[in-house]
Amino acid sequence: MPDPLPFIPGYSPEPNRLLARFLPPLAEGVTLRYLERYSRPGDIILDPFGQSPRVAIEALFLGLRVVVANFNPISRLALSLEVNPPTEAELRSALTLLADLPKDGDRLENYLRDLYRSTCPDCDAEVFVDAFEWEAGEGVLREAEPVEKIYLCPNCGGPPKFRPTDDADRALAARFPAHSLDYHFLLDRVARADDPDRAQAEEALAIYPPRALAAIATVLVKLEALNPPAETHRLLSGLLVAAFDAACALSQERPKILTTSKRYRENNFFLELEKATGALAGVPAPDRTQALRDLLTPAPSTSLRAGSGPGIHVQAGPARDLTPLLPEGSCSLVISAIPRPNQAYWTLSALWSAWLWGREAAASLRSVLHRRRYDWAWHAEALQATFTSLRPAVAPQGKMVGLVSEAEPGFNAAIFAAADRAGYLLHGAAFCADAAEAQFVWDSPHTSEKPVLFNSELETAVDQAARHSALGTILDRGEPSRWSSLHFSAWRGLAEAHLLAAIPDEPLTFVNHRLEAIFRDPTYFQRLAPTPNDDSFAGLWYLKNEAALYALPLADRVEAEVLFELYSAKALDEQHAMQTVNETFPGPETPGKSLIMACFNSYALKNDTGLWRLREEDASLARLEELQAVQGELRSLAIRLGYSVAGANPQEWREAGQTIYLFAATTSAFISDYLFEPLLPAHRRFLVIPGGRGSLAAFKLRRDPRLRAALRQGNWVILKFRHVRQMAGDLQLTRATLEPAFYADPVEEVKQLELMEDSE
Repeated sequence: MPDPLPFIPGYSPEPNRLLARFLPPLAEGVTLRYLERYSRPGDIILDPFGQSPRVAIEALFLGLRVVVANFNPISRLALSLEVNPPTEAELRSALTLLADLPKDGDRLENYLRDLYRSTCPDCDAEVFVDAFEWEAGEGVLREAEPVEKIYLCPNCGGPPKFRPTDDADRALAARFPAHSLDYHFLLDRVARADDPDRAQAEEALAIYPPRALAAIATVLVKLEALNPPAETHRLLSGLLVAAFDAACALSQERPKILTTSKRYRENNFFLELEKATGALAGVPAPDRTQALRDLLTPAPSTSLRAGSGPGIHVQAGPARDLTPLLPEGSCSLVISAIPRPNQAYWTLSALWSAWLWGREAAASLRSVLHRRRYDWAWHAEALQATFTSLRPAVAPQGKMVGLVSEAEPGFNAAIFAAADRAGYLLHGAAFCADAAEAQFVWDSPHTSEKPVLFNSELETAVDQAARHSALGTILDRGEPSRWSSLHFSAWRGLAEAHLLAAIPDEPLTFVNHRLEAIFRDPTYFQRLAPTPNDDSFAGLWYLKNEAALYALPLADRVEAEVLFELYSAKALDEQHAMQTVNETFPGPETPGKSLIMACFNSYALKNDTGLWRLREEDASLARLEELQAVQGELRSLAIRLGYSVAGANPQEWREAGQTIYLFAATTSAFISDYLFEPLLPAHRRFLVIPGGRGSLAAFKLRRDPRLRAALRQGNWVILKFRHVRQMAGDLQLTRATLEPAFYADPVEEVKQLELMEDSE
């Protein structure tokens, strides 16, 4: 069994890059770490999907020879603009060239701006609207009307105004009918009248407001007449794609299908072109695009240094067409952001490609127009075909790395099945549940025969491997785990045993059926706190037999590791610290980023340079002295109120041989140590912690229902150190006022959690 794979964290991707809401949001720096681990300068690196420009950018930074395959012209354009970024001045110059073209006796820019002309109702000044808000019947734009306008008034000044539309606004919108000549011009560019995909193209155009289609058609006609040089056309194409995206009525942040909501926004098309000049601009870099033949020729070793040499080749077409052009075993690493089905993006890509470059340019995307559904079984087969086609190009000791964002269970299952059935050996897989990100590493394909098992043997083997891996995840984590984590672990176990290749057909259906039986069996697992009539697998899962659990909860171990890192360094870089934590807890133990950050926020402060430093009051000696002082104050208060005191920590306040109050004081948020211990009989129990631990304790309670149940059942109350000091200093405090005083300064986060639970 391979060693657990540490999850590599990355930096948040730039939000304004072209097509950011469609392309995988791959964290920056992740590719770089895998490239450093599995390649050397000058190696040939293959990206068979070309979904994220980050892969190529970070490979080029290390001086690698990068080969990318992508059948989507729009994705290739996005990659080109990232690898060879234009300056804002170059983009503005290209836009000015377009905007200066004549239209109806005026400049094209003025014509486009006039499409959104309006009046400010506050001062009657003429304005150009940034966006109109429309109310529509679900999915039917032609029944809509603009109800609100958003604009900047040059006369009034100030921030953008939101005002109701008037009759003139509605009359202007009505000048653009749903099926105008512009509409038919754009439709014919995608599919002729006798084309079997015509109906699907019509559905795709229906997400555009008619005014936007009029603007798009006008610009495309002018662009063809301009016939600019290739580089200018590249820049204008990038600006137009950004505007095409902003002009449609898709309101979802990351749309997967072409649907519109009842209320949608119509953005000013020319304004979106102007905005794109800033969003697409970057730091100029040498164009290192090369022909494949030139790229395959090894560069002199003297030129191989970070940020230089040799270059990139982007193949227009699928990976299966590229692999025969590569020498056998030439790629030391295959690395890619693995795509997920996205009908919205693929269909829009077919539209935009045809609009910009003609129907022939969109030929590779024709199939997406008539395919209505992309299920995970179909996706697994498509991925398997690609992975299989790559086998001849992978070096004997090479690796394949898959980077996955939006890693939901069906997507993960499709990837595990595709790679295993294509003959790759799983080297490791890590999954960060709260970020829904997964990372896979496979060894180069093997040539052994697929295991042959009869039906009963196969079912038994699958059940045992999946159950063992899922149980192991809970045991390793020492706490309830999300369904997505257990599902990932079960599939990982099947891939490690190479059992997915043994399933004759439809592996996703077969395994999902077996997993349902495994998790419905109450012998091993229990689902915690399911809502009534909820028969899904969502939520948290735990062992049926808790006695089998031997590990401390992962949350406590992560807190201890973060505290150790803070004690060991004067200042910590967040990214480096997160990587260290993930290396300490690899594979199934991968903690969520939210847990790690909750620990940092509890113990440390971030300075102006972005480094974390331990709070002065959390230095070990200072906290130890404070802990001892709090225990002494509790003891003094007990004696003053007439209780006898037994024990140090926990401290018991006793009367007539009975424990009335019990106080467990700690400087950490390791509350499980106390909540899960056998209880001493007491009227009331108190966890006494520094105020800075309150939010971390509440975070742990929120993520672990066992802790919440133990808190309630044990009649525990959480007290702050400072409140104990205040009570000890209150000479008016009596036994009669003691109980209310305990609740006078609650840990706010925990109080809110308790109130929320009471209302459920």
